[in-house]
Amino acid sequence: MNKKIEKITTYLVLLLLVYGIYQLDIDQLWSIQVNWFSFLAFLIFFCYLIFSLKKAAKQQDLQKGK
Repeated sequence: MNKKIEKITTYLVLLLLVYGIYQLDIDQLWSIQVNWFSFLAFLIFFCYLIFSLKKAAKQQDLQKGK
């Protein structure tokens, strides 16, 4: 069950990232008022990426210890 939730979460975060890229207004790139959703999507993606990398490193350390 845990793997299923992780897979669904991963797909949702990637979908959010793609939608954030699609909604990005390149003419007003640094405007938070216009691109707030895109910035939020990028932030969520990077936080999830860091979480996933830390989790993978922890699992690798546990496997090396065995």
